Amino acid sequence: MKTITIFLLLFVLLISCATKKEKLTFSKFIISNIKGQTEIKVEDNGTIFISDNLIGMIDKEGTIITKHGTVLAEVMEDNFIIDGEGKTLIRIDENGAVENNSGEFEWSANGELLKNDEPIGFKIFPVDKDSFQTASLLLFLHLSIK
Repeated sequence: MKTITIFLLLFVLLISCATKKEKLTFSKFIISNIKGQTEIKVEDNGTIFISDNLIGMIDKEGTIITKHGTVLAEVMEDNFIIDGEGKTLIRIDENGAVENNSGEFEWSANGELLKNDEPIGFKIFPVDKDSFQTASLLLFLHLSIK
């Protein structure tokens, strides 16, 4: 009986250590530019496309991996984004809002990305507030690398 109890305790401990905390929520979405062209497309499973080219994957634990398996970025518990080398990039809150030297960025209720309350030419479709943080993260990385 004592052996079974120890085994069950170790099993529960192992399972609790193995589960990752979900840091992102998202569903399938598209970010289009001012011309209506698709900039970024994310599938329900986290597959990321830029201009119809497979780029990589994002998971709900907040890790972005390139199609070659390299970690591009990761969301930390405090919503700071770090790159694959551990360097802090930016903080993006749960609503997709970002504040940096260029101003304040946030998504409007109709899915437009605003800078200091003015539209800047990007829209998300469908408008799903749960996807705003993921959309901001991917758009930030895309524009930083572009």
